[in-house]
Amino acid sequence: MALIKINEMLRLFRWTSAVFSVAAIAACSHYGAAVEKALRHAGDNRPELEKVLEHYRQDPADSLKYRAAEYLIRYMPYHTSYPAKPYYAYCDALDSLFSSATEGDELLEKTNAIAAGFGRQLKLSYDIRVIGADYLIWNIDYSFGLWRTLNYLRHLRFEEFCEYVLPYKCAEKQPLDTWKRDWRDYGRGELDHIGQIRDYKYNARRAAEAVNFQFQDSVKMRRVKDAKLIEVLRLNTLAKQPYGDCRDRSRFGLLNCRSKGIPVAFDFTPNWPDRSGGHYWNIVLATKRRNVDYEPFRSYPGSYHYTDNGLAKVFRETYAPHPLLLEALEREGSLPASLSYLFMQDVTGEYGRTVDISVPLFRERLRTKYAYLAVFDNSKWVPVDIGRIRRNRASFASVGRDILYLVVGFRDGETVPMSEPFIVDSRGDVSYPRADTTRLGSIRLDRKFPAFTHIYSIRKYLQRGRIQAADNPDFRGAKTVAEFPEWNLLAGETAPSDTLPYRYWRLMSSSEKSTDFAELYFYEKGTGQRITGTLLSSGAAVRNPNYDTPGHISDNDPITYFAVQDSTRWVGFDFGKPVSLETIAYIRRGDGNTICPGDEYELHYWQDGGWKLHDRKKAERIYVDFDSVPLGGLYYVKGISRGEQNRTFLYENGEVVWY
Repeated sequence: MALIKINEMLRLFRWTSAVFSVAAIAACSHYGAAVEKALRHAGDNRPELEKVLEHYRQDPADSLKYRAAEYLIRYMPYHTSYPAKPYYAYCDALDSLFSSATEGDELLEKTNAIAAGFGRQLKLSYDIRVIGADYLIWNIDYSFGLWRTLNYLRHLRFEEFCEYVLPYKCAEKQPLDTWKRDWRDYGRGELDHIGQIRDYKYNARRAAEAVNFQFQDSVKMRRVKDAKLIEVLRLNTLAKQPYGDCRDRSRFGLLNCRSKGIPVAFDFTPNWPDRSGGHYWNIVLATKRRNVDYEPFRSYPGSYHYTDNGLAKVFRETYAPHPLLLEALEREGSLPASLSYLFMQDVTGEYGRTVDISVPLFRERLRTKYAYLAVFDNSKWVPVDIGRIRRNRASFASVGRDILYLVVGFRDGETVPMSEPFIVDSRGDVSYPRADTTRLGSIRLDRKFPAFTHIYSIRKYLQRGRIQAADNPDFRGAKTVAEFPEWNLLAGETAPSDTLPYRYWRLMSSSEKSTDFAELYFYEKGTGQRITGTLLSSGAAVRNPNYDTPGHISDNDPITYFAVQDSTRWVGFDFGKPVSLETIAYIRRGDGNTICPGDEYELHYWQDGGWKLHDRKKAERIYVDFDSVPLGGLYYVKGISRGEQNRTFLYENGEVVWY
């Protein structure tokens, strides 16, 4: 997430502070303390910045432009840029490659080679030391021209204009050039036509929608783990880039809209509160109603965009730095990686119900003035906000509800727990789950991670199914001995209605519709032991190897699956002799986080400032039981055999409550 080298920035911050106090600076300058401090960072480039200030001081009619110049200069010391000439040569090389017929592994290899080759040439410079007066004056005048003439900007106050229209860059490291003018006519879509309609003429949301639809089908970005691109910040190159994630898509949306003067911002959450990783998207400072968030090429402004997901903290990239993060960096010399991007402000309150909290801390660990609010990312605690420590308590504003948190300190690159884990519930109340070692009980788990929306979205493929048994491999006269429920979308088990022994058993659809299963398990009557047989199938033609491979039904991999359909596509087993079954279990097509027979799992609970291993067990069924567990605590289930998605939870009234 860090877009600048923290140590280099810190050296720059401290360059003048050891010599000049704020009072001394103010005493000898007519620019004011904040601007004068920035000018002292400029070194030999100070005359260029003074030229800008004097240009606007001479004309009282330009008082707002003077304030705008002060704003840009005041926060300029913290910004860096690539040199334009080598950076655009890098983009040109990518353009040529992306427009060629090269594809697959060769394309990725050449992309990484170009980035590696230019990496040595692309050295960052601090804007305050290289920016020219003519360029800065041009940018200010051009931006005011947009603000005063574009219909969809008339709702912005001066303070909003300074953040979302005025800055000479909208992405850190962006070269210092006339990108606003150069990209103005690129991909405008229907922007010049929507003003004929009264409801659209002054509508910033509609303006953003118009220019984004232009690229809805043409921009194709896919996530590739091995891509090693230097970030692409030129609009037409980014439109051709075949690799990317939500951050790249949203960066495109930002550059595209800002070059047309549309007030679009770049919002993000450092980490989801209930899974690993963060997320990036755009937001329009809407003319009417509330601000509207969206992710380019995935959703349009005003459509569905993760509206059901909890958010611990949300930040908006800004030109001005976050004041408390900047203070902590200057005083303590480092920040957690998840919060090391300085140019942002907290906008969590725009996205849901929040609450201000004050959390008691461990006395023996108070060695800092700052605390960090952290969420759990499946394996570790990730800081997502900063707060001050006063009287052994840490305070945080606008905290998302119905989320598990921990307050941590940060020293020498490591986070250290400073509080007990706590839950801010949906009403804003704070509670601390604590394991009671005097009160023991059992916990049954049928998953190691909560089921999310993507499973429900394929529900039509996860319904019903039936088991037939016969005494012949052709299943003549087969008897239906089990029907699976219509609405169990995850996993389950059922007892056959007929306990007579049969040699041949098969899984079929309950209708002409397709239904998907990942795994099927048979448990023998009397012994309760899982048994396996020789695979049988209908021999239907393969339509797609992802779901037409019968072996997927018993490959011990809950990610692969087989689709049974009507009477033509089925999968079965020959057990070699007639067998009676006690239970038939199944795992539906899903995310691979169902408890799998044969896999090992660990159960941990939180105690004394860390996770304590309670037990490690191998599952025999599609659930696993842990006994003699201290009740009332915060728990963590970890799959040892497969997968990285593991999760924290409470156990209340025999039910897992995921956090």
